[in-house]
Amino acid sequence: MTKRFQIILTLTAFISFILALVLDLTYFGQDTDIDWKNIEVLKILIVVIILIAVGLLLGLYFFSKKNYKNRILLTIPICFILFAFVDIAKTAINYYGLNEEYNYFTAKQDIRNGKIQLLETGIILPNPNTNVDWKKKQDAEKKTEKQFGYKSINLGCTVTNGIYIYNSVMEDYLEKVNDKGWRTKERAIIDSIMKSIAP
Repeated sequence: MTKRFQIILTLTAFISFILALVLDLTYFGQDTDIDWKNIEVLKILIVVIILIAVGLLLGLYFFSKKNYKNRILLTIPICFILFAFVDIAKTAINYYGLNEEYNYFTAKQDIRNGKIQLLETGIILPNPNTNVDWKKKQDAEKKTEKQFGYKSINLGCTVTNGIYIYNSVMEDYLEKVNDKGWRTKERAIIDSIMKSIAP
């Protein structure tokens, strides 16, 4: 093992571990306001100690033609690199909602299949403080949805990141089809329909 290779391997291990840590702390780069007080330093130290221990243990079994010092100079960085890749993959799966029914890729597939829909979450209840006819409002919303080329699907109370990502992909698509500001136009159309059917 050359010294140059060892330096490259160690740097790769260090950079990949730091990258995995940053992606974890920033929720895959979306939350850049890191609260440094809430970072669990002890947890990070425990992970580092476990990775070093696993590297030392693997050094007993792998690269048997080398002396033990050279073995652990390989196995410890390899443990850090493998951990970083697994952690980045786990963070990406959670961020994109790949373990959920609705996610980035299902949105892209639905667009290709012409199934344009926006997912709504939460319980939809009429506001008792307004004089709006709830049934007429829902009918007006359905008409405008058809006009702008999508359908709303209510999924109940469950809110997941996959649903958020799914909707953002659909919103981007609808913005391309209907131009920017289409939501404002849609609200205006709903208001005019409601005014025209008001008693």
